[in-house]
Formats: sequence, C-alpha cells, structure tokens
Amino acid sequence: MYSRINPLKFALALLFAVSLIPSPPTYGQSSKTGPEELYGGIEIGSKGIKATAIRVSDNENGYSVKLIYAEVINTAAPQLKDNKFSPEIIQETALAVQKLLTRMRQEYKVPLERIGVIGRSGLRAGNPEDLIKAVKDLTGVTMSFPDVETEAQLSIAGAIPQRYRAKSGWADNRGQSVLLDIGSDNIKGGYQVIRQMGAGSPDYDYVTVAIPKGTDAFTNEINQATGEAADLATFTQRAKLLSSTSIRTALRKEMERKPGLVNRQHVYLTGDIVWAMITLFYPEDRRTFIPITAEDILYFHHKVTRNPESLQALLNPDLTKKISNPRLRAEAEKEIEAVRNAFSPKNLIAGAEILKAVTTEFNLIGKKVRFARYGYLAWILSYVRLQAEQ
Repeated sequence: MYSRINPLKFALALLFAVSLIPSPPTYGQSSKTGPEELYGGIEIGSKGIKATAIRVSDNENGYSVKLIYAEVINTAAPQLKDNKFSPEIIQETALAVQKLLTRMRQEYKVPLERIGVIGRSGLRAGNPEDLIKAVKDLTGVTMSFPDVETEAQLSIAGAIPQRYRAKSGWADNRGQSVLLDIGSDNIKGGYQVIRQMGAGSPDYDYVTVAIPKGTDAFTNEINQATGEAADLATFTQRAKLLSSTSIRTALRKEMERKPGLVNRQHVYLTGDIVWAMITLFYPEDRRTFIPITAEDILYFHHKVTRNPESLQALLNPDLTKKISNPRLRAEAEKEIEAVRNAFSPKNLIAGAEILKAVTTEFNLIGKKVRFARYGYLAWILSYVRLQAEQ
C-alpha cells in the first residue's frame, strides 16, 4: 500500500528513529532523569506480550532516546476460539499486561499516563472490546489496535538505521533499504521514498506491504490441507507444494506493484522465524545487526525439512566447544530454549518454507542482508517515541 501517515506525527517519528537501538538495554539501573522524561509501551501479539520503556532527554540536536527496559512474556495470548478471544485468554493477557505495567511503573518509574498498550493488527477477533475492557479494568489504561499499514510504517522507521558511514562520509541508508518482518500472522514491511517539496525540507512517503502469510497462518493453512493429525513427512511435503502456490504467488504480486521491494540492495529481515534461525546458527553472535547470506537460509531450510532427526539436532546444539565464555553460553542456551518453547516442529517447517520463498522471490543472493536483532521492538519503539513527542 502506497500511502502516508499524518505528516506531523511521521516527521516526529523520523526525528527519533535514527537507528533501532544503539546499544543493548540496561536492566536494574535507576534513572537519573525525572519521571517526565520516561515513556513506555506494551504490545500484545499472538506469540506473547512485549514491554518497552525509553528515556527521552533534550540535547543540542533536539532529543536523545535510550532504551532502559525491554521484556517479553511468552503466553498463549491471545489465540482465538470461534473467531473470538476466550474469557480465559482475555484474563491471562490482562494479567500479563498488569504485571509488565506494574514493573515498568515501580522499577523504572514510568508514569501511568505515559504508557501505551497496543494490540497487533494480526489479532483479528470479533470481540476486541472484551480484551480492551479487561485491560482497562485491571490497569486503568485504554489499549488501541493500530492497523497493519501504520505498523509497517513505524517498523521501517524503527528497524532500519537512517544512515551509514561510507568512505566519503555519512550516506542515506533508508533510501536504499527494504524491511521484511516475517511474523506469526503476516509478512509486512516496505521501504521509504523521498518526496521533494516545492520549498523547504523534503518529505517522505512509505511504500508498505502486508501479506497474511506468517508462520502461524501458514502452519494453519497446511494443517487444513493435510489434517492436524498428519505426520511431519506429510506436513513437509504439503508445505513445499503450498509454498509455490500460496507464499510465492502472494510475494510476486506485491513485487510486481512495488519494484523497490526487489530492486533495493540492502535488506533488513526481522520476525520470529529469522530470530530462530540466527539463534540456532549463530548463538554466540549478540550484535544488533547480524549479516545473513542466502546460503544460510537455504541451509536452515534443509536442516529443518530434511527429517525429524535433523530438526532435533538443530534444536539441541552442543555449545560447550562453540562458546567458551560461561556467561555468554548460559545466555545463548536460554535463548535456544526460548526458540524450542516458541516453535513447534510444524511451525519451523512452515517458517523455513516462507524464508526460502522470500530468498528466491526477492533474489537475496548477492544483496546485503542483515538480521535486525531488536526488530521485534521496532514499531513499538517508534510508537512510544511518537507518544513522547506529543
């Protein structure tokens, strides 16, 4: 979709979104600034609930932003039953939001009136008002549901660094980059384009994409074709067939209408399945942006879809020789455990097929592809930054 959000709000978001996160978050540290400079956000998604808090300070350039708190609670929330949020899931979700909000207020001193609670656009249900009411009753905060286009625009501004250092100085990065967020509900992202104004500073438009073909959505599509009781071999076979007729066809239609998706040479990948691949392949690499090759993705697909033994070996790596630092090894083992908890074997197979389709259709071979480690916070960070400016 080619469109623009409110120009004033968008300009403010860009003002803050120089890069996703310049340094890893710090935990358990007290703020040296007043509470009027602290802002928070809580995001409810199909894989869990994420919390973010930032400190906004004045400086000679206008503002600086620092992430002071980030936490994820992996819950079953809020899955649908008969196209509705069940009472049990609503209660579990509201309690998790209350827990995160209380921690944000008590440990990080973020004022209640400056904490936003947001539901992802992929949470389509016939009773969103029930979830809104439950959160309101427990926390006093009224949550909102931004649409998928707004999510994509804020994700681009939050996940792609605004510039990079070239030999001749600083160069525009967003003008030659594209973001693809492969989530549980959909594939979304897009790119920024500059629009020259008749006078004054240039303005920006965003070309966004949203395809309802995320890992959970594709898993469900395959299950409908095979039956949920199908074994992994049958599921894998059908996943490969549907990848061609479903995933690749959907990607190709978007590329035909939006050539920047395939023509740009810098690609930022984020989303749960990309995180899973990087965690399993490179558990020792803790950088904010990690290079990915097309070969990495194809090898991941091979390991996941080859047979159950290959998949189990991938999910249970021996890190004793790979990571000598005990603290780093413990951190990596904890993250690998999080992957095992977040993905069923069928989820991984579906996700691997999506990644392979993206690699082929977007012609990632030879491009500069990076995993944005903190991409899962990108759009909520941008949203919170907007709230801070307002």
